[in-house]
Amino acid sequence: MRLKWYGTATILLEQDETKLLFDPFLSLNDECFKPPVDELSAVENILVTHGHLDHIVSIPAILRQGDGTTTVYCTAKPREVLISKGVDETRIRQIKPGDRLGFGLFEVRVLKGKHIAFNMGIVLKTLFSPRVLIYRNNLGYLRKENRICVEAGETVAYDIGAANKRILLLGSLNLDDNTEYPKDADLLILPFQGRSDLAKYAMPFIDRLKPKKVLLDHFDDAFPPISSNVRTGPFVSLMRRKHPGVPVLCPEASAEWIDMG
Repeated sequence: MRLKWYGTATILLEQDETKLLFDPFLSLNDECFKPPVDELSAVENILVTHGHLDHIVSIPAILRQGDGTTTVYCTAKPREVLISKGVDETRIRQIKPGDRLGFGLFEVRVLKGKHIAFNMGIVLKTLFSPRVLIYRNNLGYLRKENRICVEAGETVAYDIGAANKRILLLGSLNLDDNTEYPKDADLLILPFQGRSDLAKYAMPFIDRLKPKKVLLDHFDDAFPPISSNVRTGPFVSLMRRKHPGVPVLCPEASAEWIDMG
């Protein structure tokens, strides 16, 4: 099994020529890596974790460039939004927590997730940053899409198995209190954006899940001024102290494969 991180929460998994694409997004920041749309549009299965703009807004453009065979898997609200943006409803399969999906050797279980709780520190830092002026050309678009692309309490996580490996992919850095998540996953894919205290905030989730390895994503600045480049060093340092046997991967967004062994 191998994966690519294209930036934001866009993850591509591959096992024996079967590919799964999660939360594809085309960056609004020219300084960020921009994934090749033709590569994304060739993937037959797109899985969505929730309906925020940085997880679904690029899907119509990706589908338009494809050959018409791609299916999108998402919950009710993203489905409604994608249809309103012109996606043929026959290309969307609505899912819910508890569903089990099969794709080649991949077995995927849909779990109830939870969106990160933004704290006042990140809200104030974003609102009063000079980046609001620097990236003012993005503001109209982001305001409009934020009103349309809402999470609606429908965040899911994916428990993915293939080739004796297990990956737990979160769409946002939070867990549902009443859901039993797999422990000791070979890889936890952890979105790392949305608070001013991310390292400390993330640690109870690491304690609960006990993964063998962690890969951080979503820490780049793909839709400024709402996004930002997040420092991952404090989390890596805290992991070395509290979980010294758990490697943390902080990849560079690119079209290069990461081998999962």
